[in-house]
Amino acid sequence: MLDSYQLTVHTLTLRQLGTAEQLAEVSGQALADVEAGLEKAAADGAVVAAKDKYMISPAGRTLLDEAYPTAFADIRASDAIREAMDAFETGVNKQVLSLTTDWQTKEVDGDRVPNDHGDADYDAAIIDKLGRVHEKTAKVLRPLASADPLVDRFVDRIGAALTRAEGGETDYVSGVRVNSVHTVWFQMHEHLLRLTGRERPE
Repeated sequence: MLDSYQLTVHTLTLRQLGTAEQLAEVSGQALADVEAGLEKAAADGAVVAAKDKYMISPAGRTLLDEAYPTAFADIRASDAIREAMDAFETGVNKQVLSLTTDWQTKEVDGDRVPNDHGDADYDAAIIDKLGRVHEKTAKVLRPLASADPLVDRFVDRIGAALTRAEGGETDYVSGVRVNSVHTVWFQMHEHLLRLTGRERPE
């Protein structure tokens, strides 16, 4: 697996720009460890600092590209994980993408129009479906979660976003300014691809 320093740099591939606090939230690392990793990475040229926010540099991407094959060798060699990723890509990932489209738009007289969220029942049905997909996702990704605890953390964060959406905070379905289902799902998918050495499907 990645060491603490590598994990800090890796987190910037999941959240392209972030503070130390935001990166610690994604990775589950202690804030002090993230701050130490960022200080070292900035000195090494692996990250670029802009005020209190950071982004990965080309040197940081090279560092990770060299680290991944060794760090994730067992994961990439596992048939169970390969099958789980196949099921994820062809099943729950497509379902979440479809439901996100249904959340953002709706069909009116055969045309897709922006969803004004004036139909509470329509929105509630989508949140309910997302909840069922979330439950299925936890089962599909069990082999990956057993190999890498960060996968479980992503699943839990998606669950937390759903709870807030169910409570009426509907920005937590697909909002970009909060840790919404869509935002955290994107981060999780990117993490899974890097774990397994796959490319993001077109």
